[in-house]
Amino acid sequence: MAQVTDYKLHRVLARFPWRRRKPRSAQKGRPPIGVTFREGQKMWADPRDLAEFEDPGPALVCVAMHADATAHELLRALVEHHAGQRGIDLPSEVPGITTAGLVVLTSLIEAAGLDPDHAMGPHALGDLLTATWAIAAAQQPTAAPV
Repeated sequence: MAQVTDYKLHRVLARFPWRRRKPRSAQKGRPPIGVTFREGQKMWADPRDLAEFEDPGPALVCVAMHADATAHELLRALVEHHAGQRGIDLPSEVPGITTAGLVVLTSLIEAAGLDPDHAMGPHALGDLLTATWAIAAAQQPTAAPV
């Protein structure tokens, strides 16, 4: 489970209504997203709720903090959800969805008020999200989407 130590990212994550109890979404094939805040408090979210939340900031920070299949599925669901809301059609082929998704991702980072140059370890936040999107776009959607 990722831990938040950066105050700016902590404020972004605090915008989402996290749960103290672990959701049972794992039964549907979607493991829950877990975050440990600076105070040591463990909080949880269902990936679908996080992807569909009106503020994309908490989901984007979670994606940057988690480098696993759950983060890939979360980012794919986030981009697909917001592309649909903005009337952007995502093609099904890999080069097209990657390019169209980058446009959506850039606008989500801006809408969330995140600095793409903000350092997360040795990498910038924008670079982590772009690389994660490239992986997520290249993967086939799973049978149990976020």
